[in-house]
Amino acid sequence: MKRILVSIVSILSLITLLSGCKEERKDEKPAPQFAVVQIGKLFQESRIGKAGFDRISELEAKAQNVLKEAMASIEKARAEQKEEEAARLEKKLQEQVAFIQEVMRRDQEHVGNVIQTVLKNVFDKYRSDHGLFGVFSAENMLSVSEEADATDQLMQLVDQVEPAFGDLPSFDLPRLPEPANALPLVEESQKKTSENNK
Repeated sequence: MKRILVSIVSILSLITLLSGCKEERKDEKPAPQFAVVQIGKLFQESRIGKAGFDRISELEAKAQNVLKEAMASIEKARAEQKEEEAARLEKKLQEQVAFIQEVMRRDQEHVGNVIQTVLKNVFDKYRSDHGLFGVFSAENMLSVSEEADATDQLMQLVDQVEPAFGDLPSFDLPRLPEPANALPLVEESQKKTSENNK
């Protein structure tokens, strides 16, 4: 009889314990399985985003200075009534403008690629470290809880990366290659002639 009572008490205790566990589980919020991030905020406010914007602004200022100098040279040639010189400088300016536009386009792409690579690496590490299924852009989510927004944590991780874009590109037009069948310069041919005469 005592054995039966002990068994019944044990079973009742176990049932009470299990039911208590179930109630506690209901109160707990499930851990997020993914994170969302405000991409625009990272681009505008992160250290690397600001550094990229500063670099592009610096390159634009450099381009404006180069073009101002070229325009000043053209105006000076016109003021001195050197029309052929002014026409040559205008043609050179047109070539330079096209070249500068291409350099700036490529550098903007370069800056964007560097920033995107840094962000992707940070997102991958955050997802892996937190055991998440993915990190999504908040702008594309129709509805999301505040717990899933990881923008601030990701901003801290991104700001730990040292911005590095390399040196500013040059706006000097590249030298055209010398054709293989080009005649030597007059000065060089004269030097050779004088050396042979000695």
